[in-house]
Amino acid sequence: MQLSSTAKYTIQILQFLANNTGKRYSSTHIANELNISHKYLTKIMTTLTKENITSSTKGKFGGFIITKPLKDITIFDIVQIFEDIEKQQCILYDTRCDVDNRCALHDKWQKPKCAIDNFFTQTTLADLNKLTTLAIHIE
Repeated sequence: MQLSSTAKYTIQILQFLANNTGKRYSSTHIANELNISHKYLTKIMTTLTKENITSSTKGKFGGFIITKPLKDITIFDIVQIFEDIEKQQCILYDTRCDVDNRCALHDKWQKPKCAIDNFFTQTTLADLNKLTTLAIHIE
């Protein structure tokens, strides 16, 4: 599965906030830290706030913070906000592919597709946070 730029940026933004749990960051700070256009970041943050994943506070000590527990936010949850994820999308064609309408690769593709689906639905921000912390300690 190829993620859109918006989905990739969103994961980066949420990972940044997850690695700094409890602290509020302005959109300007996050945009500069992650090298993302401020206008683009603001649109993403507005959507995340509407989805109750983040909240924002205005003022001198304001900024964005994650509102949901990290263990309750999966990669799938994040990606589906910005992308229409069709679980039965055919690997060969721009059509639906299922038991009744199989392409030539349908049966071969099921095992790796299930592994990918499981990765997205079972990997949480808490998992990413642990991996990032581990990577920092290894360096």
